[in-house]
Amino acid sequence: MKKYFLLLLISIACGITVSAQVGEAVVEFNKAKRTVKSMEISDAPDIVEQAIKSKMLKSGYKPKESKGWMIFKDIDDPEISNERSDLYIKVERKSRKEKEASLVYFFASKPGDQATPVPFENNMLSGDGFYSSIASYTVTERLEKDIRDQEEVTKKTQKKYDDLVKDQASLEKKIKNLQEDLEDNKKKQETQVTEVETQRKILEQLKSKRNS
Repeated sequence: MKKYFLLLLISIACGITVSAQVGEAVVEFNKAKRTVKSMEISDAPDIVEQAIKSKMLKSGYKPKESKGWMIFKDIDDPEISNERSDLYIKVERKSRKEKEASLVYFFASKPGDQATPVPFENNMLSGDGFYSSIASYTVTERLEKDIRDQEEVTKKTQKKYDDLVKDQASLEKKIKNLQEDLEDNKKKQETQVTEVETQRKILEQLKSKRNS
């Protein structure tokens, strides 16, 4: 039942994410304006960036990073390009107010040639293409991050509870020691009362001798 609920949650979230805007944008790359593909995903940049890395890593590609761009070298994936290419991707926050929305810019160039873009396959932004994969990976990455964060919160609350249990044991031990000290004090008081009476009698006897 839990597994079914988790899959349902991912499906719903994925459906929401995939509905985001896709298109083209003009960005600056190496001090030059370039028209690139763009997509908008409804999640924070760090989540989206990690989702992209996870998606590409699954295909065996690790990025090099340069001036905010992730660079995947010598990609051979028809979902991205119809020929071998280097893939450039940049993720940034949509705006100051929209911290949980990201803009993703990407373009492919011939290997080692940043100035010569290659055409994208038609399914680049289709429901079963690169965009859909990134959206799905973003949903998964968000879920994993939420799980990690909740694990940390749970760990901290458990530690606080464990510390309170230890404090209780320590306080109970102190109370027990104080109760024992209290009983010991009562016994000493009883003994001391007898001693006080004894010494008072001695004092009275000495005073009586002085008067005689």
